[in-house]
Amino acid sequence: MKIFSKFLFLILLCLIGCQNETDEGNVPKEPVPGYLELLEAHSAEKVFSKVLRGSDADVVIFEDGTRVTVPLTSFLIHDCTKDEPADVKVAGQWWSIDDKVYGIMVDMTLPDAQAQPVYVYYDRRGLYMKLSNTHLLTFTTLYNEEEKLSEQEIARQQNIPVIYIDTKGVEILDKENYVEGTITIKDPEKLYSDVTEFSAKMGIRGRGNSTWSFPKKPWKVKLKEKAQLLGMPADKEWALLANYSDRTLLRNVVAMELSRICGFSWTPRMVSVEVYLNNRYQGVYNLCEHKKISEDRVNIDIVGEGDNSGEAITGGYYLEIEQQQDETTCWWTKMGAPMMFSDPEVPTPEQLEYVKGYIDDFETALKNRDFSEETGYLKYIDLTSFLNYYIVQELTKNIDGDLRKSTFLTKERGKKMEMYHLWDFDLTLGNAGYFDPSVGDSTYRGYWIKKSSWYRYMFNDPAFVDALQARWNELYPELDRIPEFIDRQALFLDKAKDRNFEVWDIKASVDWVNMPSKGSYEKELQYLKEFYINRLEWLNTELMKL
Repeated sequence: MKIFSKFLFLILLCLIGCQNETDEGNVPKEPVPGYLELLEAHSAEKVFSKVLRGSDADVVIFEDGTRVTVPLTSFLIHDCTKDEPADVKVAGQWWSIDDKVYGIMVDMTLPDAQAQPVYVYYDRRGLYMKLSNTHLLTFTTLYNEEEKLSEQEIARQQNIPVIYIDTKGVEILDKENYVEGTITIKDPEKLYSDVTEFSAKMGIRGRGNSTWSFPKKPWKVKLKEKAQLLGMPADKEWALLANYSDRTLLRNVVAMELSRICGFSWTPRMVSVEVYLNNRYQGVYNLCEHKKISEDRVNIDIVGEGDNSGEAITGGYYLEIEQQQDETTCWWTKMGAPMMFSDPEVPTPEQLEYVKGYIDDFETALKNRDFSEETGYLKYIDLTSFLNYYIVQELTKNIDGDLRKSTFLTKERGKKMEMYHLWDFDLTLGNAGYFDPSVGDSTYRGYWIKKSSWYRYMFNDPAFVDALQARWNELYPELDRIPEFIDRQALFLDKAKDRNFEVWDIKASVDWVNMPSKGSYEKELQYLKEFYINRLEWLNTELMKL
């Protein structure tokens, strides 16, 4: 940090005033936005987590979820994670930064609330504020050690957990019948919990729709008894996602990070692992929480057989939009959404009629452009969840996210319909080449979800557009950090990915996906990041034009 920009110089002049005004330096000034909030956080001993960089503001995030927004016109928060902080010292009655004197007067008599921030920065160990009254505030942080990883630490993190499945040689033939066996999970580096080895009896079968037809098979595992796996809450049912179509092996992991950022009611937890089946290496998988009604997953109370009238019939229901229509109770809505009941699998006639009628009324209000909160489409949906769903699906340009496949909704008792969680993102972020050319394409440009059945009507509502723009701006600073997240996740796979592609050739064709290999993992990873960055900035520009 030895070079201080002219931009900072101009900001400080605007905030503090020039040296000719120093005679009034002891007159308390109006605190700049964000400053008092940071002082309050320091006084409350809030634990500093990170800073999200934005184009107009920085957002300081604390471990308890507190967020303090600091506009760039207030003061700069310098990123010293890679460079040394600037040399800040007193020059006469003024503060100097890297031997340059700016219009900030030294006044040790001022309380912190009336002082000015001279130099604010964060490094790998914490956040610091140098004040004009000479105080240096150091924020409490969980990261007391240098985060810079040693070669030994990198090697340790690259030893991801390994799962051994033993079915005594019996083949897993289909998606209906479980094959009995045992599962052993080894995490000798304790990356996810203090348990280095876990073994249990279980059954295993196939899972997925199109993915079950691929050479690298996805599976569902059902333990005999509930258990925590790799730090995830205890349950019997788990999924092993193969990610055969995704040559980065990361797109589902990235999508779940986007889900976490948006704050969906449930984000399926997943961990990258390596899998052996009957001592034969299968490659890198995601061990993931299976989607189901559960206290730690889709946490709603499902209707009973007797809940057929009054308030009781209003919920709860766990629904799926899926064009495969492979559940027991399925139908197509008037706007062409392929709906299914996930739970209850077989509703009573009254419950089926209620849910169908509820969605029909919602679609009618949309079509009639009834934007009233009392009588219009907003009467039927949890708006924030629908905004979050749109942002993630559009940002990833999910070819299946246009209200056609793998979309999960809940309708709880006395509540509105909610987009509850996300699922199935291996064909996103530029990894699908079979878009209908009359509607969209596989490039980072162009809307896709905006044109889908429900959303194209929502965009006719100015209030929906306003809410979407506000939600986007709120989330943008964290969305902007996803490329860094991708790099960290790729680091975990640095050893395992080579073993995976020794078995499953990275240049092998997945014909129907219609996205030829880039030729190497490094090129695939770079393509993923470039697509995301370009898509993020394209949307950041275009959404604000609506």
